[in-house]
Amino acid sequence: QGYNIVNTLVYGTALIAVAFFVVFPLLHKRGIKFDERFALAVMPYVILGASLRAINEFGLVPFIQKTINPLEPGFWSYTPGVWFLIFGITIFGLWLSRKIKKENYHKAFALIGAVSCALPAFICLANFTNWLAFLAPIFLTALLALLSKFFAKRFTKILENRLNLMAFSGQLLDSCATAVAVTFFSFREQHPISGAILSLSPLLFIAIKAAIVLLILYYIGKAFTNKNLADFARLFIIILGFATGLASVFKLGLA
Repeated sequence: QGYNIVNTLVYGTALIAVAFFVVFPLLHKRGIKFDERFALAVMPYVILGASLRAINEFGLVPFIQKTINPLEPGFWSYTPGVWFLIFGITIFGLWLSRKIKKENYHKAFALIGAVSCALPAFICLANFTNWLAFLAPIFLTALLALLSKFFAKRFTKILENRLNLMAFSGQLLDSCATAVAVTFFSFREQHPISGAILSLSPLLFIAIKAAIVLLILYYIGKAFTNKNLADFARLFIIILGFATGLASVFKLGLA
């Protein structure tokens, strides 16, 4: 069905509301610190979601097909079902890792995520037909992130914060992967606003998105007095960027 202005706003509003009014209070009260270690430990769960979306999109597993029936496996491999699934697995992994190690739980948390994402990620990688398309956005993202960090430090220290750099890189990956997919592989951008900008210029799309992310990160740093809430907001941006970006690069590898 794709995205339009209405369901984009509905999904976005619901996601923000659940994240900041349910998830953050729930975890903050239990002493979870949303620091760099936590952000890195979450990444395998993000890879799990991205690989499931690619598996669904390309029909790599016969019984995982797009459906609106939540009783069928396919429902849990694309939006919004995949968000609920990954959230549940992540919360379970966090709970179990804290049972194993109360304080230094990050390695156990990451390991549970790595085990969870291993098979779906392998299925995607084993079916790749275009490694260049997969790697190109990743290298482009790394290059742009490094250049941005180098030039930005002359004017601001915003990218010296590692969570900010991760958030910026995640959103860069999303925009670079989208630009490559639309420009060279005839993919269609599902989000209407992004599609309109891409139709003008892929480079403009990357630049606008980078500028918006920097402005948001600047606002977070200035307006949020609660450090853990500020770090959670940064983590939210990290997850959104890498979730969509990694899904796109997996799809490019399969294109």
